[in-house]
Amino acid sequence: MRKLAIGVAVAIVVFMLAPACVPPSGPTGKPADEAKKTNRFSVAGMTQAILEIEAALGSDEIKPLRARYEKDYRADPRDPFKRFLWAYSLDDRNQAWEELTKITKLNDRFYWAYLGMGIILDGWKVDDQAEMNFKKALDISSSIAIGYGRLGRMYLRKKNTEKALEQLKEAVDRDPAHSTYRLDLARALDQAKKTGEALANFHKVIEQDPSSFAAHAELGDLLSRKGQKAAAVDSWTKAAELDPKAYGVRFKRASMLAELKRNDEALPAFQEACELKPDALDCWQALAKLAAVTEKQDSRVAAYEQVLRIDEKNLEAHKFLAPIYLERGEIERALPSFQEVLIKEKDNLTALAGLAKIYEKGEEFSKAIEFNEKVIALKPDDAGARAALKGLFGRFHILPDPISGKNPERVFALNRRKIAEVYKLRLKEKPGMKGELHYKVTVGNEGGVERVVVAKNTAGDQIIDICAYWNLKRSRFPKGFGATYDFELTLKPGD
Repeated sequence: MRKLAIGVAVAIVVFMLAPACVPPSGPTGKPADEAKKTNRFSVAGMTQAILEIEAALGSDEIKPLRARYEKDYRADPRDPFKRFLWAYSLDDRNQAWEELTKITKLNDRFYWAYLGMGIILDGWKVDDQAEMNFKKALDISSSIAIGYGRLGRMYLRKKNTEKALEQLKEAVDRDPAHSTYRLDLARALDQAKKTGEALANFHKVIEQDPSSFAAHAELGDLLSRKGQKAAAVDSWTKAAELDPKAYGVRFKRASMLAELKRNDEALPAFQEACELKPDALDCWQALAKLAAVTEKQDSRVAAYEQVLRIDEKNLEAHKFLAPIYLERGEIERALPSFQEVLIKEKDNLTALAGLAKIYEKGEEFSKAIEFNEKVIALKPDDAGARAALKGLFGRFHILPDPISGKNPERVFALNRRKIAEVYKLRLKEKPGMKGELHYKVTVGNEGGVERVVVAKNTAGDQIIDICAYWNLKRSRFPKGFGATYDFELTLKPGD
């Protein structure tokens, strides 16, 4: 028993003391990584493991990683390195943080636990505690680059540019082969308006890692702000090639191509971007605008139809599409588009004229007259509306000159006479037709008819109904007789 107790004591001492010694340090660039492949717990190995876990978190790729780390941990639960890697791979970051705190209670000099806690707290934006944990890690070892890199990244997020630059320069100095630290340094230099140095570092990152999507994309952004538009397009093009799902760089690239008047490239670029993110309204609107410039009618129609799919009340799209639908004979699509335009622009001549045509085609002749009248009121010389009204007036026996008289009784008498004439003509086609007409006619003090309401109409004849309604509606009364009048008429053969 005594020998066993001594063995356990020795084991505990080893567990408590050995992790306090930071594993062999060294750059994490590829040559060094290759040399240290067998040492999973070297600085390079641990740094690479952290990056690998972070890249996999939130995806199915984390599952085999976590399974491997958990197996190692369960086989040797006293090893802080193995416990750290398993804990850091947990999807539940609260649980991960709790497991890391347990490691620090067993060994308050274990660098990687404090680093991991700092990274998690940074992700939660608990800045004071994150900073405290990063600094604790740096106190334990001032030679490991990732500690400076992650503290610098936190300062960068907080826009504490001076501190970010200080930490990130330290990270790059300690591990110049690691492009991630240099990328953050380039971002900090850009934030500090040190454009030349930022550009140099972005280019250095790309030289080190040509597959860095972020470096190409952000270099494009910086070049764009500097006014180097063609160069920005080139950078965004490379970024787009690296990520087939990247909408943002594709949209910026397409927009810049359009700005540069490289329309033959811009049109398919917008198309590609919009298809990648089908609900991006600004993308489809930009595509529609460019299609108008390049006179690509089919592309413009398709783009505006996508705009309406996203924003069903979009005025610009309705104004463009409604006349096209009407020309194609797609009345069921043209009608609601014209109506939507009028909701926002009640005097829109194109919409008024379009609806007049639609109603006439649909044999809603009274509405056709109403909308043609509105067109004439806004544009008295409109040839199309005048021709349409002439045909409708003739068909429904509406007098071209409004009925007028010295008093209301005379105006109504002339209306009765006109209806009687038309009734006699209609009897030739519909012998025996009879019925009662009752209209409420509201007249303004200036003599114009403000409203005609059909209170009763049992004649059942469209021509008589439209004739009566519109002759009354267009009548002119003397001034000073504003009131609502009952206009009644009985139609019976032989009267």
